Amino acid sequence: MGGTSEGPPMRRKPLNTASRSKLSKYAKPLANLAILLADAGSRLERRFWKKKLFAALAPMLEGRSDTTLMQTLDHLYSTNYRAYDELAFAIENTVESPELGQEEDILLLAAPVLAWSTYNIPSGKIEEATVAEFTKLLQKNVLSDHAHLVLTNMLFSPDQLPESYTAAAELARQLGQAAIDRVKVRIDTENLPATQSFLSDVRYLIGAISVPAGQPAFKWQVEAHSNGTLLSKDEVLANWRLTGGQALQKIMPGCLLELMLPNGLYNACREAEKEARAYSVRASAAFLESALDVPTQKIHASVGAFVDRGEIEEYRIGFSVEGNSDIVHGVVWPLIGEEYGNEPDPVYEKDIESEPDNPVIRSKIEALLKEVGIRQIKVLEERFPLEYCEDCGSPLYPNPEGELLHAELPEDSELPNSMHLH
Repeated sequence: MGGTSEGPPMRRKPLNTASRSKLSKYAKPLANLAILLADAGSRLERRFWKKKLFAALAPMLEGRSDTTLMQTLDHLYSTNYRAYDELAFAIENTVESPELGQEEDILLLAAPVLAWSTYNIPSGKIEEATVAEFTKLLQKNVLSDHAHLVLTNMLFSPDQLPESYTAAAELARQLGQAAIDRVKVRIDTENLPATQSFLSDVRYLIGAISVPAGQPAFKWQVEAHSNGTLLSKDEVLANWRLTGGQALQKIMPGCLLELMLPNGLYNACREAEKEARAYSVRASAAFLESALDVPTQKIHASVGAFVDRGEIEEYRIGFSVEGNSDIVHGVVWPLIGEEYGNEPDPVYEKDIESEPDNPVIRSKIEALLKEVGIRQIKVLEERFPLEYCEDCGSPLYPNPEGELLHAELPEDSELPNSMHLH
């Protein structure tokens, strides 16, 4: 995306910066359970500790104990990464699938849509007839015959997703109960945050499914071919893109769309965040070629690694035009999941210049830039601190000389005044 939007907390990301303080009396038992689960030596033992961990998490999520959850995650991130991963995974699962009875399983569902447009990408309230159409298409193309789906009347931007685990858990309980009761849900859109405008961004259909306990929720879990084999996720996605894309185009005119596989909230958001990076680079190349009236061969891309707390947090790509070092546009490429690589060093006072590169991600970015026709690519050796514009908070991007600059399009470029590219 031209900038980054905050969504629900994602696994394997550094959280708060002040994470080395002593654990509270509420956080310590939670951390101990996560450590015991990570150290379990058998499936039987894992099942035992997992049950206790999930039982401890449920009341915390209902009691809005975000501070305790975040403190525990931060502590484990810097002291026991395996336990951190176990706890983050357990929190996500507890949030997405609340216990609302013995007869029904619940899942908080997200259907991501990648979009780019030189106009504002739509978000907000959806008419009930459109909600019914999306519900029918998801039921037919994505969900098993056992699942019952309730969709919200809202097309969410990343800014409008639940900001915390407990907020997401509350939404999951609300939607999950509606799915069990077979009733519609209407979101109060007036109190949601405003959506920032970017050249490329993600939108989400959000809902919940209920299925009889133990039954499959998705098409890819059900035998669908005459030889008894399962329908693949790729086949399910292809069907959803064909029918869902046509329906979404009606409420997102002027946008180029790429639908992604619907799934549980956190998995869907994580996969969308990964795919949005390449999607935004392609969108940026196409836009700059058109708006600046220059071929991609004359666009220069400067790639820099940006470091926080002793590890690479993200790459930033600064775009400039041949013969001019001013940055006309920028893209943030955050590291996600296993891309962070090794466990973080608990001693944060490292020289950022000595932090090793991530050659796999760097090579992926270079290959993508070449794919879209950009040949002038400079991968900077410096490691940059995470710096933002003091006035507007936008990321600063590197130019070919390694200077961090604000992204500004030339005054004569063809860009609507309402659009932001950084």
